[in-house]
Amino acid sequence: MRRGQVKTKMGAGICHSRAASRQLAKNFVVRQLLLGGMFGVVVFGTSLLAGCAPTQNRPSLSSSAISPSSDIVIRRSAAAPNAQSTIGGSSAANGNNGTSVNSGINAGNVPQQNLDADVSDYSQNDVATSVIDSIIWQIQTGTAPPSPIDPVVPEGQDPSLTEDALEAAFALLSSQVAPPSLEPAFILPPKQDAQLRVGLLVPFTGPYAALGDEIRRGAEMALFQAANKNVQLLFLDTMGGEKAAGAALTGVENNVDIFIGPLFTPAVLAARSVAVQNQIPMLLLSNNRAVVAPDSWLLGYLPEQQLDGLLGHAVGLGKSKFAIIAQDAAFGQRLLSHATSRLDDFGLQPEAVRILTDAEVNDENSLKQAIREFSRYQPPAPDALPAESPFDAVIFAGDPAFALRTAPLLAYYDVGPDRALFLGNALWNQDQLLNEPSLQGGIFAIRPSQFDAKFNASWQAIWRQTPGELSRLGFDALALVAALSAIGDDQIMSPASQWAQKLVTNKGFQGYSGAFRLLPDGSNVRAYELRQIRNGQSKIIKAAPDKI
Repeated sequence: MRRGQVKTKMGAGICHSRAASRQLAKNFVVRQLLLGGMFGVVVFGTSLLAGCAPTQNRPSLSSSAISPSSDIVIRRSAAAPNAQSTIGGSSAANGNNGTSVNSGINAGNVPQQNLDADVSDYSQNDVATSVIDSIIWQIQTGTAPPSPIDPVVPEGQDPSLTEDALEAAFALLSSQVAPPSLEPAFILPPKQDAQLRVGLLVPFTGPYAALGDEIRRGAEMALFQAANKNVQLLFLDTMGGEKAAGAALTGVENNVDIFIGPLFTPAVLAARSVAVQNQIPMLLLSNNRAVVAPDSWLLGYLPEQQLDGLLGHAVGLGKSKFAIIAQDAAFGQRLLSHATSRLDDFGLQPEAVRILTDAEVNDENSLKQAIREFSRYQPPAPDALPAESPFDAVIFAGDPAFALRTAPLLAYYDVGPDRALFLGNALWNQDQLLNEPSLQGGIFAIRPSQFDAKFNASWQAIWRQTPGELSRLGFDALALVAALSAIGDDQIMSPASQWAQKLVTNKGFQGYSGAFRLLPDGSNVRAYELRQIRNGQSKIIKAAPDKI
């Protein structure tokens, strides 16, 4: 057993003392050389293997209070990747009995060995140290060693691997490598009477964690201001979609009444497959109409509706010759398809349609050629004015980068905002586009802003920073659920049907994100205001209605 103790201590030193000094490392090698001579090569090799074997700690759940009040408690699962936590009045979660492992290396704890060779003899240490220094110097300054030849594997039993040594090695391995442990389930205590449990399905980790954090803060602010104090909020990490189904299943296991989220289409599809099986309704934060379904309502700002307002405004101004320039991407195709359909409703057909691939957009010559053909440019005669524009309105079906690449060339080929009305989308409301000369005069639709001053003041009083666009969605979603939960339920109806009866109304709702109404098919109708770009700013040219 003494030999086993030496191997364990020395092996642990190899793995954990990564910041040791060079002198300590040399002393360590000296001890290994001396001990290796006593116990054989297998001791050193086994020490390396056993000491570096990964140790798996049992996961644990930790609880911490978000505020001194006993009404608001956050619980997080430190082991689970979904980073679940709750806000609201509840007791401790099950499975919080974890174990923590503290490891360290203390040179004074190594037992003294009564060996034939005097290990502590300073003269031997000095000689060995000199040898090691000489070897290190030769390695650093000498010529590169020749490539090693392929080793010859001996046949038969290696005489150095005695049964004694092998048994000791296997015993050490079995004691060092812990069996894998299962993560404890995140289960909250049963709900109290009249308590509403809401599952927030957003990314708290991964590349989109900032968006999830923005939504989470909005929901928390609504929870703190809600008159209904029986609402409990459970955070469920979708990681942008990768863990959406598992996060929804955790919500089901914790008996949530309704889900808020997810945000992205893949996450919506994955989480809804779980929610539908358990008849749990969802308030989706997505803006993709393709994911609408009964009992899962969209709360996002739909680009198609923004385009409807722009086209109605343009037609009201007498515009009739529309052209569409579209980005060859999912977003661009959505807007192109909807614009063509809506123009048909007005009895109009687009005068020109051009879809630009990424290769064309990124190549200067290809882009110039495509825009020249699209604009039907004809060089004017000397001293003559440019020909009349073939269009009086141009629809940009693409993201902000697409607009920044195409708008200057349209103006260069005599189809600028002074000769045709440029129609964009809410993504145009950013400094780079507002200051682009070729976009001055362009218009876009965006969520109402009449309550921004009040919301910003409340937000900054808590978070000390400017709120993002998604923060209002998080607030309105939780505020809506908290307000409707006070209305009595029909016990004969299923939970999803009860929520449908409350959510789908002709009156609609008014929130910080504007007025909106949820429809039976799962889509929504929202109010938008129209803005025009003037001198680097966006000015309201048509206010949003207060009701739908």
